[in-house]
Amino acid sequence: MKLGISGQALGEVMAFEAIVDVAANYGISHFELWPCNVPGTGFGYRNRDIGVICDMIRRRGITIDCVTLEAAFCETAVESADAYADMLMGAIDAAVAVGAGLVNHYCYYINMDEKPNFVRMEAFWNKPLQYAKEKHVKLVLENEAHDGTRRPELMAAIMEHFHDDAFRTNYDAVNYFHASAEGFPGAYEILKPYIEYVHLKNACLHREGSGQPEENMGAPMSGVYAGNVIQYAPIPDGSVNMAGLLTTLVESGYDGVCTLEPHTTPECVELFYERDTQWLRKQGFFNEPI
Repeated sequence: MKLGISGQALGEVMAFEAIVDVAANYGISHFELWPCNVPGTGFGYRNRDIGVICDMIRRRGITIDCVTLEAAFCETAVESADAYADMLMGAIDAAVAVGAGLVNHYCYYINMDEKPNFVRMEAFWNKPLQYAKEKHVKLVLENEAHDGTRRPELMAAIMEHFHDDAFRTNYDAVNYFHASAEGFPGAYEILKPYIEYVHLKNACLHREGSGQPEENMGAPMSGVYAGNVIQYAPIPDGSVNMAGLLTTLVESGYDGVCTLEPHTTPECVELFYERDTQWLRKQGFFNEPI
């Protein structure tokens, strides 16, 4: 397995080359690219200078494993299925340019209800899926706690509907916890045939008056824990069994990337990186050169 970091956590306050410098402090050279990391404006990658990132890859010897399109979180970006599909294909083009084999995307405003609207999903994803296959790129759908992917059974139904090796899932155990589902082992056992990519973070329930850092509070929980708020934490300090997950990934032969995705303020991101990487290496999960 390889360890990477998401360009999102520091992307709004730091140029991507500076993020590469930060990652180097922790022995990390693998990245998930976000639009905010690429010079330009607007949704997606069409109006951004991806050549700047290509040049950086050559100069710095880094690897972009995944390119993310977050546009599904904006209602205006999904008003037109054709326009959204073009944005997703733009992300595929960006992935090809930087040598990434994966494009991470989301459901959110495409289908927020628990009941899947497969006709609507097809309108947004069928054309990009065919394009991804032509370009030898895989789409990986990330689960979120407040849309139609909130439970692993729902994600599995989507995977089974599209039934394509180029349409897989980005497995985030903590996002399933955010939805009051068992992130591991339950979600993993349901989804293991479809997992192509993994996000690493941890969390627990926020406890009022406990002194938990306010900067690590997240959105309200969904599911049976609705009414509570998620509290993000470094990997060894949360409630989700990430050691079990990582052990299982190693034993299963997973050879992809596990990307650190701390949810905190930019000022605290490196506190997470330091705690996470020290623990991960002490446990022997990422001792090889990265």
